[in-house]
Amino acid sequence: MSRMKRRIYVTVNRVTNAVVARLGLRRFRGADLLMLTTTGRTTGEPRTTPLIYHADGDRWIVVASNGGADWEPGWWLNLRAGTAAEVTIGDEVTPVHGTELTGTDREQMWATLNDQVFDYQSYQDKVSRTIAVVALTPVG
Repeated sequence: MSRMKRRIYVTVNRVTNAVVARLGLRRFRGADLLMLTTTGRTTGEPRTTPLIYHADGDRWIVVASNGGADWEPGWWLNLRAGTAAEVTIGDEVTPVHGTELTGTDREQMWATLNDQVFDYQSYQDKVSRTIAVVALTPVG
């Protein structure tokens, strides 16, 4: 993808994310939404991204699918860089850290997500990267 197309894609995503956040949507495509706010790893600015999630005990499982784009989403790059993050669901705000699931844990959660939440496999089938499955776990 050209630099210009990627820039347009990112801009459209940011505008869409801002609209979803402002409207306070709690569901998308039949799935529950959370708002993940990370700190930009280069800008230091807060970035809020609505994400479909699956509750798993005391953690929330999200997928770094980036809408099927063949590059990692900014929120995941920010979490991997160790920046501060928080999850907002309704009126509840929780500081979190993100950890990529691997091995059997990833395989089992990937199957659950695809069966119960969203068809992420259709995204995986069209990209060259392995899409990360991320556990957002409360800090403290």
